[in-house]
Amino acid sequence: MSDERYDDRQFWLPALYQEQWVPMVRLAALLVRPDQPDLAGAEMLVRDVLVEMYRTDATFHSWAHVVSTLRANVTSAARGVPAESTGQSSTAEHPDALPALAGLPHRLRDVVILKLYAGTRLAETADALGITRRAARRRWQRVMVELTRICDQPDRDSLEETLGEALRGVGDRLAPGDYRAEVLEQARIAPERRRSWANRAVVVAVLVAALAAGFGLSTLWSAPSNQADPAASTAVTVSGPDQTGSDSSAATTQDGVQVFYLGRSDGLLYREVRNLPTVGDRLNTAVAAVLNVAPLDPEYISSWSGGQVNKAGLTGNRITLDLSQSAFAQFRNRGQEESAIQQLVYAATAAVENGAGMWVRVLVDGSPNLPLIGKPQSDFRRAGPNALGPMWVDSPLAGVTVDPGTMKISGVVKSTLPPPQWQLYSVSRKKTVALGSVTTGGVGHPWTGWSQEVLLPDTAGEYRVGLTIGAATVWRTITVS
Repeated sequence: MSDERYDDRQFWLPALYQEQWVPMVRLAALLVRPDQPDLAGAEMLVRDVLVEMYRTDATFHSWAHVVSTLRANVTSAARGVPAESTGQSSTAEHPDALPALAGLPHRLRDVVILKLYAGTRLAETADALGITRRAARRRWQRVMVELTRICDQPDRDSLEETLGEALRGVGDRLAPGDYRAEVLEQARIAPERRRSWANRAVVVAVLVAALAAGFGLSTLWSAPSNQADPAASTAVTVSGPDQTGSDSSAATTQDGVQVFYLGRSDGLLYREVRNLPTVGDRLNTAVAAVLNVAPLDPEYISSWSGGQVNKAGLTGNRITLDLSQSAFAQFRNRGQEESAIQQLVYAATAAVENGAGMWVRVLVDGSPNLPLIGKPQSDFRRAGPNALGPMWVDSPLAGVTVDPGTMKISGVVKSTLPPPQWQLYSVSRKKTVALGSVTTGGVGHPWTGWSQEVLLPDTAGEYRVGLTIGAATVWRTITVS
């Protein structure tokens, strides 16, 4: 792929289908059930992933990033598919290897399939699974120990060769059909995220302000209340000396993780409150998300475009983030890097209890000498409150699908401003179907929470929720099922 128009979904979708349809369908089939793959189910899975990637219109920094995002999305989607037996095993020449692999949990067997079939390197495997390289290496070692025991084959090299041959044999026998026309047609009718951002400066200032400001972000407010610090986190506790992520399976997701992005049009900081696959503890999950998770809202971008969290821990009043050198590869000037570091500072301090005033030390593969910046004279803290914008919209997230009935919208706003006005716009009817003012927690503090319950129509379709302060309106597109 020599053409670099990877930032244009009208271009990358057909190119991605042409290049990756067959290998990704085969990969999906093996991820769901390596010994008895379901080709038709895998075709539907990859089709839906491609359409959803088009629909979210994420920001990519390279063609490799487009492909790795597709691989990660296919891997994640495959975990949610129940593996039903389809009858006779497809691995007569390897009667034990793949059934043994299929009997292991996804978190272990996926490492094997990605490495031995898809041929991913350690970093690529970690990216596809949403974990650190260290965790991916541990899983690989653990699964090989387990498979040598199950297959009664102590020669690990021989077992790897057997598994690789078996996976390639099954994959090569799968012949995916041509779904190009269907993928492109479904993409064309997928909800477009049309927004009027001409006067967006006020709202965008919200999150860049967030990034640069000394306020942390909390999880969604259950009710409007006065907020002296809209970014203060009370949902997470990270305590004890030098805590780091673990490969624990106790929790598979972290809910309400605050991930920070920049407005595409103005470069100000925004957050999305996301439920994400867990990467060790909450701190590791939040930092890894800033580096690798694409925003849901197409009007958001990130200064980061990949990389690994070698270690993220808390000691006293300092959070230490050790990142891979590859995470810094795309920065071209000091200002861009400093802005990106503020994304990390906000995510990290929001992820720990009472983290707003903490220092954040950023390392590169263990070294304090950062690219472009060098060795900072001090650790990093949240930038001043003057960088904070007037309003943050936490709910709904862009692109969500909701049931008819009551939906709660929420966020925070500066107490000196009037309450935001909301409206519900029907895309199919091309008209506003409901509007009003949100309920806030009053004045007297720099910030106040706001929320409102909005009654959604029974008519299914695409709707846009607009929040307005003055001349600025921020839109969130939702689908009523």
